[in-house]
Order: sequence, then structure tokens, then C-alpha cells
Amino acid sequence: MKYRLEACGREGARTLVLCSGLGGAGGYWSPHLGALKAMGFDLLIYDQRGTGANTEALGPTTIADMADDVLAVCDAAGVDRFDLLGHALGGLVGFDLACRPDSRLDRLVAINAWARIDHHTARCFDIRIAALDGQGLPAFAALQQNFLYPPFWISANPDRIAADEAHAVEHFAGRRNLIARIDALRGFALPDWPQDGPRVLLLAATDDALVDVAQSHRLAALIPGAQLIEYPQGGHALNITVQDRFEHDLKGFLTDDR
Repeated sequence: MKYRLEACGREGARTLVLCSGLGGAGGYWSPHLGALKAMGFDLLIYDQRGTGANTEALGPTTIADMADDVLAVCDAAGVDRFDLLGHALGGLVGFDLACRPDSRLDRLVAINAWARIDHHTARCFDIRIAALDGQGLPAFAALQQNFLYPPFWISANPDRIAADEAHAVEHFAGRRNLIARIDALRGFALPDWPQDGPRVLLLAATDDALVDVAQSHRLAALIPGAQLIEYPQGGHALNITVQDRFEHDLKGFLTDDR
């Protein structure tokens, strides 16, 4: 699996794995790379299975398979212990890694994630697939923006929305891979949390149109010691829409040596 390791230049730096959501592309994190390296992290960036530079045709796939990919990439890069920043699906990958025996994960940040998919999020995926099949890829890409971003951000950034739609069409990895990845999300259930699990920060936005903020509250109740920060605005891609606050909160958690 192709990846890249961007060093921050600090001796003894911890490694932060960047794990994207359903789209799977490592490029999702591009706006944050400078800030994360300034925090003192080496960054391990990769496109997930069935996406981007790793666009093989997928058969049945699970979140556990995607977690195996993280460990394989870490091994290839010579990384033993690591932290992980995950968006939605990426957070689920982090949960799987955290609950494994002899876990190598030290800290986990999960953005708008869930313990088990609910009817609302499942219905949103059904609607997106129906748009793809009934109206085509441009309609699917346009609908995707409305699930990612809240109204205030869409209204203020029409050029960015148009560019994101065009990028989604150009880099679409195919219906088969999309369905395999969505099925992985549908099949995930949070394992029993280990007593010595990693420290966890949960970030959620109350105006997320794809994942109900109640899902993060459920996670906070299931994960001992988890910290939850709830944003009044931000949508599903809150790391982009309220970037400054997100990076401030992220730094406070990741650089706290308690």
C-alpha cells in the first residue's frame, strides 16, 4: 500500500496517522499538515484501500481490514507506536485498533464517528447511492457536499464547493468500491473497550447532517475517560469549516503529556 511519511524535523517526534472518512483520500488532511508538523508530529498519510493511489477493486471489506492496512503502513514506515486522527470512517478504524490485544495506538481523535450506524446515517448512504444510480456521478458528487458541509459554509464558499464536486467526479473510484466501503461502515460495531485503552478525544458538530451528534454522546458513555467537545456549528467536515478552533482543540489534546 502506497503512503508517505512527512517528518516534522523534531528528534523523537511521535507519529500521527491521518485516517480519512468514506472518501478515503489522504489529501483530505492537506489544510492541516503545516499545523500538525508545527505541533511536533511526523505525519503518516495514505489513501485507503479502494481509493486514490490504492485503487484496487474491492471485494467484501471490513473496518478491521482497513485497520490491518494502518498497521501494514506503519510497519512499512518503521513506526511502532502511533497516534491516530480519524474522520468518521477513520474514527471507526481507530476504534478497532484501540480494542485489539497489544494495541500500538496511544491517542485517538475521532471526528463525527459512531459506535454503530443508526437509521439516519444508513438512510443518508441509501440516498447517496440512489442519486448515483438514478441521476449519475455529478448528482452524487453534488449531494456529497451537502452532507459534508453546513449551510453557512456552503453559502460562503461556492467556488470551493464547485471545485470539490469536480474533484470528486474526476477521482471517483467506482461504484463497486464505494459500496464495499459503505458496507464496511454498516457492519461496524464498537468492540468492548479495554481497561488500558488509548486516550480518546471525540469531536462532533450539532449541525452534522450525516451523523447525529447523539452518536458521539453514546461513544463518550461507552469509552472510559473519553473527552467530548461539541461544536455548535461545523457540519460533518468540521475540521475544514471551523479549522482554527479544530486545530486549537487538537493541539490541546495531542500535546498534553499527562
